[in-house]
Amino acid sequence: MHRPAALRHDRPRLTRTGFSLIELAGALVVVALLVVLVLPRFRAYERRVHRAVVVQALRDVAARENAYWRAVGTYTADTNALMAPRSSGITVRIVRADSLGWSARATHRGDAVVCAIAYGAAPMLRPATRHNVIGCGA
Repeated sequence: MHRPAALRHDRPRLTRTGFSLIELAGALVVVALLVVLVLPRFRAYERRVHRAVVVQALRDVAARENAYWRAVGTYTADTNALMAPRSSGITVRIVRADSLGWSARATHRGDAVVCAIAYGAAPMLRPATRHNVIGCGA
């Protein structure tokens, strides 16, 4: 049954613009869940990259120490004498060097990654566990 037009109260329909609080809360939960799942993987990836950069810095020092030894007949603890390039965020410290061997430790400023190497008769540095092999920890 239809009402006559004069009796009908035609109200304009309210159109909804925007999102409800429930929809916004749901979207926030989804984003938070994605962050919780992705962040640890990103940190692990970042740590692997930092470790690779530190290992490469020690490999570069090893090559330069060998070239220095061939030229001079001894190893050096002076990174300037090795003409080693400075890497942003990487600190390489040659702990000991003489005619029988050398040892060095490298760290990354943005991470707790520490790598070390001992070559020849130089004393072992932690986290390296074998001579002539780069070892990394933390």
